Amino acid sequence: MTRLNLEQKFEALTPALLFKWLVWILAFATGVVGVVFAFYFMEFNGGFSSQNADWGTFGDFIGGTLNPLLSFLGLIALLLTIVLQSKELESTRKELERSALAQEKSESALTEQSKTQIKQQFEGTFFSLLDQHNKALEKISASTGRWTNGRSDIDIVREAVFERPASDLAGAKNALEEKNGLCGHYFRVLYQTLKFISTNVPDSHIGVSFNESTIKDCGLVKNEKMYSNILRSFLSYDITQLLAINCYCTSPQDTYWNFKLLIERYAFLEHMPFTIDSKSNKLLLSTEQFYDQAAFGQSQFKRVPGAA
Repeated sequence: MTRLNLEQKFEALTPALLFKWLVWILAFATGVVGVVFAFYFMEFNGGFSSQNADWGTFGDFIGGTLNPLLSFLGLIALLLTIVLQSKELESTRKELERSALAQEKSESALTEQSKTQIKQQFEGTFFSLLDQHNKALEKISASTGRWTNGRSDIDIVREAVFERPASDLAGAKNALEEKNGLCGHYFRVLYQTLKFISTNVPDSHIGVSFNESTIKDCGLVKNEKMYSNILRSFLSYDITQLLAINCYCTSPQDTYWNFKLLIERYAFLEHMPFTIDSKSNKLLLSTEQFYDQAAFGQSQFKRVPGAA
């Protein structure tokens, strides 16, 4: 109990209380000195001596009597000062810890706020591009007038590519490019939207280094596939089949090469049927040899034997 009370007193020590104790110690020390001198002069009251030996005896008496006591009082005062300084250092340490913790929380909040702003900026541009994409898709999907017998641009392009089929993908690509004026704008919008996702999605590792190596080797970051899936969900079967033909190319120097890599990165042919009018199409089947398997994702379409 005594120890606990002493610890509690030390814990309650303040600069004002320390000053008060030091004053009491000084007063007590002064009183002791006065008492010692009084006793000495009361006992030896023969006046001041002119002998060195007498003064030596006086010094020994005063020093032997007061030094231990004053040293003890000085030690107590020093210990009290050390206790107060320790308390202040501990308070300072705790305050610094609280400040550091508050700063960490503030930095964490700023980081999260920055990430939120980056995501909002990305999504603002993404959904703007998505709107442009949907408008372009709607335009080529709508009927173009009487002279086309109610057909859309997609219908006209598909007729050129699939109803008069070429012998291989290169020939089909040439047939599609002959109709570039009808659907070329749409595919360019689609490519730019996919490129924007890959280079600007938060935490993207591709960034400005948009090339074959980064597209193929950089893993997908959080939500990247989600945004590409949102875009992919607007593509009909007809558009997906034309896309497979549109991105055919044979060399990394070809302007469509990165487009092809993005198709593979985001599995844009996952929902592409390999049939036309319920019959397998040899051009679509041949895309399996051209595209990496990643382009088809987890495709569940069954390949029907026999090409149209």
